[in-house]
Amino acid sequence: MKITYFVNAMMLLEGENTRVLCDPWVTFERTSRSGLYNFPETTLSRNDVSALNPDFIYITHTHADHFDPDTLSLFNLSTPVIVSYYEHNFTERAVRRLGFTDVRVSDPKTGLLLNGQDRCWLHPSEVYSEVDSLGIFCIDGKRILNANDNPFHEEQLTLLKNLYGPIDLACVPFNYLGPYPAFYENLTPEEKTREAQRKTERNYETLANFIRVLTPEYVFLFAAEALYGGDKALLYPYYGTGQAQDAIDYAQSIYDFTPVLLSEGCQFDLHTGQRFGEFNERGFSSERGYVESISRISGPFDEGGNFYIAPSERIDLTRMLTTARLNQKKWQDRTDTKSQATYFIDVGESELYRLSLANTKVTRVKENNIDDERYEIFRIPYSLLVGLLTRHFNYSNVKTQHMSFFRKPNLFDPELHILMSYLQI
Repeated sequence: MKITYFVNAMMLLEGENTRVLCDPWVTFERTSRSGLYNFPETTLSRNDVSALNPDFIYITHTHADHFDPDTLSLFNLSTPVIVSYYEHNFTERAVRRLGFTDVRVSDPKTGLLLNGQDRCWLHPSEVYSEVDSLGIFCIDGKRILNANDNPFHEEQLTLLKNLYGPIDLACVPFNYLGPYPAFYENLTPEEKTREAQRKTERNYETLANFIRVLTPEYVFLFAAEALYGGDKALLYPYYGTGQAQDAIDYAQSIYDFTPVLLSEGCQFDLHTGQRFGEFNERGFSSERGYVESISRISGPFDEGGNFYIAPSERIDLTRMLTTARLNQKKWQDRTDTKSQATYFIDVGESELYRLSLANTKVTRVKENNIDDERYEIFRIPYSLLVGLLTRHFNYSNVKTQHMSFFRKPNLFDPELHILMSYLQI
């Protein structure tokens, strides 16, 4: 059984009978419909990707760096696509909408039969059970865990290990993308630097926890390596992403394990323990020219972009937001969310929209006149807000690429951010 790595969470698991391509995502020729770009830049061409011709494609979840319609369009629509079971299976529906005719949902107990005696079991993440998934693959008798960019959950990992036996190769994250601290305007550059370092250290600690619980024979560090477009590309030093070798050094100071380091095109053979290809770690300094190029690319919501709405065409969105807030309240009640959080939406006009999880009222206020002691501001392009309200876009897929934030005090409210996905008419 061999694993070939490409970029981010894109890798090929290849056995005697089965070839599974995980999360194919390539931003060819520095183009991206989502506003998220490969990092480091990949040399893969469209012909290279289509030539992979996998037996199965595994989509772990529908975030833009894992589910990319442009890359998926390079494969035959009869290719079996495997996805996890979810109570509300957004992933299955998204794949079917692309025209794939053979979408297989993994049974939570029996899993899915691949080719020959190979099999996989795909499980929803215990942390984000409607979005992420973890995959256990048994190919050529070797057990591989694909954790992509799942948060650490000790009970779930322990259960998976007990159910499926010792893990030969654990593919686990050492970075996690997200808007904090890079895109939070309440932080000074010095504060962003400190918070980014803390985030990096927490990520390394998470890696160590994966290793502690799984005790795999080999550990492959991957996932959550991407670049945001436009001006946000230049904020890369504040993303809080680390380097693979630093993560290994941290984890090996605590636990004994054998790391696998792979760059694009490198391959690892689980039977022999051999690596083919040279590992070359690249970061902000080595990729500076690429970063600056991406920073000059305008987005779809900028003037001249496909979804830009000119100021002369804009309307007051209070009525739409009121309807959307009522729908958000239904999900709030369904999930028994008790948060009283107040939040504002800034679309670049003289007044912000004020909403609160404590009621369903929508009002407008100038930012200088905010008198709430605790709140968060979501700065959203006007046309993106319209798209979010009308369900053309999903909050979790666009928040980091196209939004910025301000919060007082500097405390994360996870319930508010989860509910923002349900602010829709």
